[in-house]
Amino acid sequence: MSMQRQWITNNRISWFLGRVLCCLSLGLTIACQAEPPSGVNSPGTSAESVTSSSSTEPATPTNSSSTDSQNTYKNESLGISFEYPEGFVVDDTSEESDTESEVRRGTVEVWTQADYQAMQTNEFEGTELPANVSLWVYENPNRLSLQDWVESRSDYFVSPQNYKEQQVANQDAIAFQSTGLYEFENIVFPSLDGEDIIVISLAKGTGNEAVYRQAFERIQGTLQLLQ
Repeated sequence: MSMQRQWITNNRISWFLGRVLCCLSLGLTIACQAEPPSGVNSPGTSAESVTSSSSTEPATPTNSSSTDSQNTYKNESLGISFEYPEGFVVDDTSEESDTESEVRRGTVEVWTQADYQAMQTNEFEGTELPANVSLWVYENPNRLSLQDWVESRSDYFVSPQNYKEQQVANQDAIAFQSTGLYEFENIVFPSLDGEDIIVISLAKGTGNEAVYRQAFERIQGTLQLLQ
């Protein structure tokens, strides 16, 4: 009987130790499951920071008044917008006189960055500025036709010739050549309301025509008239 009791006692001890070990194992499993895995929000982790780090939606570019993707000029008061190539600067700071028979509402000059920097440091002081691309907006109170208006401005468009019809900004336009301080290629077309005439000119004669032609062609090809 003593051996039987010893066997029973040993079995009870084994059963008790087995239960203890089972409980400890279950407790560890529950504790491990309660701990959040790495990368999941937990106290102290911002949902915004997780979203921003995992988002793959690209940013949408926005337009500005002077540049869009650093290469679009927009002027609400003149009612125009156009693109220009990399490496150029747009300057619309020229002051205009109201003494002309048709008032010039605004002037926009397009320069290479190199030429513009040289102007700012007075490298051209005492000499003529280099040829460039210019855009003017003139009032047309008498509603002259494009060619009549050009020929009425003989003070500026000297010996206009080689007129050709074309389209700019979905408007009927004429291209022509003229002379003066430089040789010019010009394009003129009306504003949407017909009250203004817009002129784009490429000046030639200082050896940089090929560079500025890029801007001249980009401007006329992308110019838009604003409502």
